Amino acid sequence: EQKSLATLKSFVGQKIKQGMQKIDQFRIRKARQQQLEISYHQNEGKKLKEFEKREEDLYRVNIRRIAEKRAKRDAEAQRLKEASDAKAREEEARKSASLLLRPLTEEESEIVRNAIYGSGSPSDVMAKVDSDIIVRESMQRLHPGQWLNDEIIHYFLIMLAKRDEELHKIDPSKGRSHFFKSFFMTKLLNEGHADPNLNGTYEYRNVKRWSKKVPGKDIFSLNKVIIPINQGGAHWVCAIIFVREKRIQMYDSLGGSGQAYLEYLFEYLKDEHRDKKKEALPQQDEWKLVPTQNDTPHQMNGFDCGVFTCMFADFLSRDCPLVFSQEHITQCRERIALSIMNGSALM
Repeated sequence: EQKSLATLKSFVGQKIKQGMQKIDQFRIRKARQQQLEISYHQNEGKKLKEFEKREEDLYRVNIRRIAEKRAKRDAEAQRLKEASDAKAREEEARKSASLLLRPLTEEESEIVRNAIYGSGSPSDVMAKVDSDIIVRESMQRLHPGQWLNDEIIHYFLIMLAKRDEELHKIDPSKGRSHFFKSFFMTKLLNEGHADPNLNGTYEYRNVKRWSKKVPGKDIFSLNKVIIPINQGGAHWVCAIIFVREKRIQMYDSLGGSGQAYLEYLFEYLKDEHRDKKKEALPQQDEWKLVPTQNDTPHQMNGFDCGVFTCMFADFLSRDCPLVFSQEHITQCRERIALSIMNGSALM
């Protein structure tokens, strides 16, 4: 009996031990399974995050591509619109220019013939505006082959100023222009000064009051300032200050650069702003000084410079391209004569 009891205890002990081993093995398998499940979920989560990141990156790339395509399309549409607008403006400008060079009517031709070729005393007053007059002798300088004097050029610029005022009344949004006489540059540079040390030197105070006569009494509110220049009594050129565009450009029918005049005029603007506005000219580095360009109409002789200067002022004050050339000069002389006799430059 004792042996049987011992055997039974041993058997039970083995079974308990086996049971405990199975429990331990189950726990190990369970823990391993849980670890595998955790690892699986972690890997799946990582894969999901990577997938979501790839999808987000792809979405962003697609959005960027769409935006780039849209921006490129909009830019191209804007470029085409600007090109179309520029072409329309150019066409309108050329149309205006062609009107400036239109053939004269028979009545207008008769006025021109009487003004240029009519008989009478050289001192006969042919036209008068306020204190400015022009006599027959000066009008006869509009004969082909004649060199224009300052009386013709100054009076024609007055006619351009009259037209500019009339155009501004029609369209108040149109910026005004001012037309200085050639004496402006003479005074600014002390040309002909009795003191040889001062002759040809810059002197702002000589012209500081001239801007009181410009429209609005403010140079910087204008669209353009047009300045005829007589170089040494032998050659006429034209300088234009494009105020709104911050540009000063020279127009010389013999191709001279006019760089010195450009720099003097820029110095004048700086002094004028300092004197009238009590501060330095703003954005000075944005201003451009442009010498005579290759496409500027060129004279083919030694006496038509004054006519070219008048036409530079005429066309550019109307924002018209310079479509005239030497072959149009006789027609341009007639245009100057008719403008003077009509009391305003032709529209």
